[in-house]
Amino acid sequence: MAAAVLTLVPTLLLIQRSKALKSSSLGSRIEDLSTNVQNAVESQTSTATSTGNYSPSHYGVDYSFPIHRIEDFSIDKEDDPFDSTSKRMFYREFMHGCRTKYAPEGFLCDDTEVERLEMNLRQPSSMRNYTSLGFQKVRAPEKLMELLTNFWNKNFKNEITSETWNKGNTYTNHWSSPTMMLNIEDSSLTGGGEHLRTAVWDASKIMLEEWAGVELSPSSLYGIRVYTGGAVLAPHVDRLPLVISAIINVAQDVDEDWPLEVYGHDGEAYNVTMDIGDMVFYESHSIIHGRPFPLAGRSYANVFVHFEPIGHSLLHGVEEYEDEQSLEYLYQQAWARRQLKCADIECQSQVDLNVHEKAPHYILPGSLEERRWMQTHPKTRLSNKNLMVTSYNAHAAASIGDLDSLMAMEELKPESIKKVDENGWTPLHEAARGGHVEVVEYLLDRGLDINQRTHKGKGGSPLWWAKKIHGNDHPVVKYLKEKGAKNLKPE
Repeated sequence: MAAAVLTLVPTLLLIQRSKALKSSSLGSRIEDLSTNVQNAVESQTSTATSTGNYSPSHYGVDYSFPIHRIEDFSIDKEDDPFDSTSKRMFYREFMHGCRTKYAPEGFLCDDTEVERLEMNLRQPSSMRNYTSLGFQKVRAPEKLMELLTNFWNKNFKNEITSETWNKGNTYTNHWSSPTMMLNIEDSSLTGGGEHLRTAVWDASKIMLEEWAGVELSPSSLYGIRVYTGGAVLAPHVDRLPLVISAIINVAQDVDEDWPLEVYGHDGEAYNVTMDIGDMVFYESHSIIHGRPFPLAGRSYANVFVHFEPIGHSLLHGVEEYEDEQSLEYLYQQAWARRQLKCADIECQSQVDLNVHEKAPHYILPGSLEERRWMQTHPKTRLSNKNLMVTSYNAHAAASIGDLDSLMAMEELKPESIKKVDENGWTPLHEAARGGHVEVVEYLLDRGLDINQRTHKGKGGSPLWWAKKIHGNDHPVVKYLKEKGAKNLKPE
């Protein structure tokens, strides 16, 4: 099956991104990875060409699988490239399997399908597009693949677990072809944990920012997901804020290629095949994508990395600010950087309370999706500029070691650096978890409780969080111990 003609963008801000990677806590390993990413980005033209010059498959929606309307899928078409009778029979068996699996609540399967089709119809036309075609295939950086391959080889035989799906979910036929999971964030697995997670984030971010031309903030990272024989993935668009995304193929044991079907911004269907080490970039919020053809083989293992654009376009330069030290500017920058540093689900789930009364810029103004977004998101914009300094400002700044911002916030509103968020976290917890000794020292000097626990007194102390993330030998752990901190673990 055919893949795609790939559109390239110029190399942008590569040196700056590379330097940012080199400042990571992974030290020399990430410096090597940074160099490898730089080489990968600079050679995108040759890399893309090596995957072939391809053309679209010349069929539209509702041919391979129901994508917009089941009724259109159910009728014969003169130009149908598939055996339409067999495809319809397969889909009937697909739905029957789901309804049987979740009986007596099999109706949930039909509800999921209705929602999937509605999203496929509504969401793409309401989204801003960042590239001309919407997807591109390249080779993943060699150093990153070494890390992922090492993790896979050392763990896949004994550590893979079954993936759990919500009741009635029809995005895969997990009732007949179960999906499995090998969690790269599990530090108990050889080669897994924070170092691998950070490597995937950093390598993907620099390449996707180059491709899409926008600065990105992490939204979701999961995998390694393992599809098994006979699996299909229903064509869909991803829920927001999964906007700019990548798939990395880590391993496969197949009898024939298992194509990723994508519908480009040109409206054509493309079938993109992947080898181990291939990486597909795609605008997951607006590009319908799936694998509607059953997997012929035994396994297919991918990592999925998702980002959200955080503002200005790198293609048009950084926005100018009249007062670059204004608290609003500091807040926006600190919050974005804080999200980049999230180390666990608890951190990622925290909500920015300074939400503006408008939809994200990747949703087109006046679109149906904008109206839906406004209806489903609380309008908590703070109209008084001075009120931009809230507990979340201080938390965000502390989490990424932004001492200058913290000092500015304290000068305007001293109590802001001592506030507790809805999860019981103070800026001191964030600074300790982030490993920022200078910020920890500053906050202790301002009177924050060195032993305060999160979650209404039942969570961990700053020292416990610092040790959990950084281990016993990190400078911030040593400093807290010198100050008499207690290692209070969650109850």
